[in-house]
Amino acid sequence: MTRVIGIDAGGTKIQGLVLDSEKNILFQSLSGHGNPTVSFDEALTNLSSVIQQCLEHTSSDEVSHIVIGMAGAESGNLAHRIRMELQRMTSLPIIVLNDATLAYFSLIGNQDGVMTIAGTGSICYGRNGKQEGTTGGWGHLLGDEGSAYHIAIEACKQASMEMDSGKPPSPLSLDILNEIGASDGKGLKGFIYSSVKGEIAKLAKVVHKQAEAGNESALLLFKNAGEQLARQTTTLMEKLQITAKPVIALKGSVLEHNVVVQSTFKEGVSERFPDASYIIDSTSPATGAVDVTKAIREGRLSYE
Repeated sequence: MTRVIGIDAGGTKIQGLVLDSEKNILFQSLSGHGNPTVSFDEALTNLSSVIQQCLEHTSSDEVSHIVIGMAGAESGNLAHRIRMELQRMTSLPIIVLNDATLAYFSLIGNQDGVMTIAGTGSICYGRNGKQEGTTGGWGHLLGDEGSAYHIAIEACKQASMEMDSGKPPSPLSLDILNEIGASDGKGLKGFIYSSVKGEIAKLAKVVHKQAEAGNESALLLFKNAGEQLARQTTTLMEKLQITAKPVIALKGSVLEHNVVVQSTFKEGVSERFPDASYIIDSTSPATGAVDVTKAIREGRLSYE
């Protein structure tokens, strides 16, 4: 029986799955973050660990491909470097794609449409016939608008402006300081500049708590995130000339579970594409590895 190892390497964690041709999950392995733009060595170590565990679970003779959807894969030659390093541990074909591409195939498959991801980071990936393209996905230094990281940073910026003005900290800022165990600007700065992207992104949960309590500043941060993600999505659909009844898949904790972000996102998209339909499913992006290998065999997708 042919099997595929699918790996979703995101900004917070890596999930590796051993899958059969029907996308049944035969084994699962989890590890830390898989974004090489944050730390190449850590991402490589975590990826290697997941692959090793998956290979120990199944004979390599039964595996046709290892498919990795990796945050930051499109940055420079990182995908090539990761592939070369991993080839030291296995002779199996290794396909390294953007994490949005893998997620797209897990939910949309071979249809035309757009996948918008907003988790630790954010990116949109779409296909129309033989065309494919992205918007966003610039990483936390150049973009990631609408993501948990961006929401957290914007909240921390508000706290820093309050401190600069001499105003007493707002309830949202106080909650953030309490969450990181800080009492002043020095503590806030120390946390931000000593923490990895995923740790900072977790502060979005503090914003969520305040939003649920009706805090206007927190609600505005979420509305802004929804608007930013909608602009990324509609820009990509126009770039790919997707017009009639577009299919949009939503992935990532911010879009899947945050009611304010999701509703604002849909409102923004509907202004340009009122007949859009949405797919929201908890299916693991790693399951897209099965359809990716099929698309490559049929010449519908190139990964080099």
